[in-house]
Amino acid sequence: MIGWRQPACLCLLIAGTANSAQADLFDLIDSRLEWMQDVAAFKHANDRPVEDLEREKVVIDKTLEQAALAGVDPDSAQLFFEAQIEAAKEIQSCWIERWTEDQTSVPESYADLTTEVRPALLDLGGQILDTLSDKPPVSTASQADFLDTVNVECLSDDSRAELFDSLIKVRHAQ
Repeated sequence: MIGWRQPACLCLLIAGTANSAQADLFDLIDSRLEWMQDVAAFKHANDRPVEDLEREKVVIDKTLEQAALAGVDPDSAQLFFEAQIEAAKEIQSCWIERWTEDQTSVPESYADLTTEVRPALLDLGGQILDTLSDKPPVSTASQADFLDTVNVECLSDDSRAELFDSLIKVRHAQ
């Protein structure tokens, strides 16, 4: 009788590890998006536009480089990071709109975009790719966990769904 339970226990352990890796991944994605309030504050205070196509190109180029090194299919990683960039712009725009309407809520302090935020975002992007390379692809079965975890203020349900849809398409490199 014990023999049949051991494989079941092993399966539960493996499933628990996969769930833990996905939880870590979802936390990293959430953490990366949480930085967008600081990005918005910096851009608002320094009268910079939300969209920065030159910077987006740098992020995508770095993503392709890191994806190849991590063993993640670069094309699928690019689609996911493009979805993150769109989500980031949505969050930034939302915060700036709020502060434009209510000047009393504008933050007095925020992280520096160049010396603090961008290095943190690049690091989190690398961690996301490393996590994606270390585990099986994300499946639709984990959508509820993703939506519970990635719940940044100013991120719309549509953007969260688009992020998840692009995430489940990320594959390991062939």
